[in-house]
Amino acid sequence: MGNSVLFISFFIFSFGFLEAQNAPTVYVFGDSLVDVGNNNYLSLSIEKAILPHYGIDFPTKKPTGRFRNGKNAADLISQFTLLVLQTFIS
Repeated sequence: MGNSVLFISFFIFSFGFLEAQNAPTVYVFGDSLVDVGNNNYLSLSIEKAILPHYGIDFPTKKPTGRFRNGKNAADLISQFTLLVLQTFIS
C-alpha cells in the first residue's frame, strides 16, 4: 500500500514541473526522399548542383546546392508547422 501511494504521488507531482516547449528545428535522417544533394561543399565531388536552374523556385533565384528544383518532404513539413527553414551549413 505504501509503495503504491508513493508511486502514484510521484507520478502525479512529476507532471506539475513539465512545461511544453517548441522545438526550434527538425532533424531529418536522410533517405532518398529527403536527401536531394549537398555535395557542393565536398572537395572530391565531381557533380555539383551549381547550375542556375537548381533553385529557380526559391526566393533568391540562385543555385541552392540541391539537385531538386523545389521542396522535399522535410521542407514541406517545416513549412506547414511554421518552422523557419535553415540549411545545415548556414
